[in-house]
Amino acid sequence: MADREQALNILSRLGVQPAVAYREAGVASAVELTLKELGVAWEVDDHGNIIARVTGQDPAAEPLALVAHMDHPGFEAVSYQGDYLVGDVLGGVPPASFEAGVPLHIILADGKRLPATTAGRHGDDAQRQVLIELSEPAQLELPAAVVFDLPDFQVDGDMIRMRAADDLAGCASILAALAELSAQTPPGDVYGVFTRAEEVGLMGARLLAESGLLPKQTLVVSLESSRTLPGAEQGSGPVIRVGDAGMTFNADAESVLLKARETLQLQEGGFRVQRQLMSGGVCEASAFALFGYRTTGIAFPLGNYHNGAPDGTIQAEYIHVEDFIGGVRLIVEAARQMPEKNNIAFKQRLSQVPDDVRERLGRKLT
Repeated sequence: MADREQALNILSRLGVQPAVAYREAGVASAVELTLKELGVAWEVDDHGNIIARVTGQDPAAEPLALVAHMDHPGFEAVSYQGDYLVGDVLGGVPPASFEAGVPLHIILADGKRLPATTAGRHGDDAQRQVLIELSEPAQLELPAAVVFDLPDFQVDGDMIRMRAADDLAGCASILAALAELSAQTPPGDVYGVFTRAEEVGLMGARLLAESGLLPKQTLVVSLESSRTLPGAEQGSGPVIRVGDAGMTFNADAESVLLKARETLQLQEGGFRVQRQLMSGGVCEASAFALFGYRTTGIAFPLGNYHNGAPDGTIQAEYIHVEDFIGGVRLIVEAARQMPEKNNIAFKQRLSQVPDDVRERLGRKLT
């Protein structure tokens, strides 16, 4: 059973660390601190991706990798234009981001936040830049990360509201799962992978997949918060993601999630899981698939995707508490069921053809 309080505390710890692509140091520090507290070993690759590992009982068993990214769409202040800062857009921000008056925080080198607001678009549309007005004139060391002034983390009834549920929820779910798996050794090795610069093209994941640092026989599961869709509704459980906007994932990799679902539903009939093609965006499973890994994914249905509210304003993202906790439980069970991933009732039914049917179909057509 997932430790709810621990999982939510981990998510809260990550939430107070603002990050944009290329500037994930705060989140990375929180991830590493949590791993240290859990007694889970990790390394950092040449590109700043964090790779944690819980060693399994059997060195020959197939490994499982749980992958999430540390960044979120935002801006990078790169220069001055008179009294204004010029900010490059990093990732898919809502159209309202280019309007004047959107509250922001500039993240200083020591982690302090300096209030600011957008002052309208800079240059033409292709440049994807905004002007940023400081609350008080100052000469800052540039470049600097700039994020929306939104809640870091708050539980509001059944919902978790955050500036960056995408993808701090994925990161926190992995850390919560590693906490359980480190206390009860899984059959095979389990990696927790925390990548950089996903929002600008899956960059950290692509470089890690290209490096081959994870063994090629590893099953890769992307953990992502992805916009709600029909059939992927909030409060109905985490979503087993069969693909994204660019690619269909691997059936063999998905089998371990289906086995975990089957096991949890046998243990308790009320365990809720959805299964859907999440076509609202691209996730890191696609990056690893391109380099020959078997991949699948889990998504937490997300409201206000990339901070874009239905009314056109900038608002906190939100996910359902039970979807998040259910996702932790699903990946923990998946790690434990890795040796049994092909022993699924659905596969067993399809693999067995009754003798009378076999005989009947062996006759000449009439």
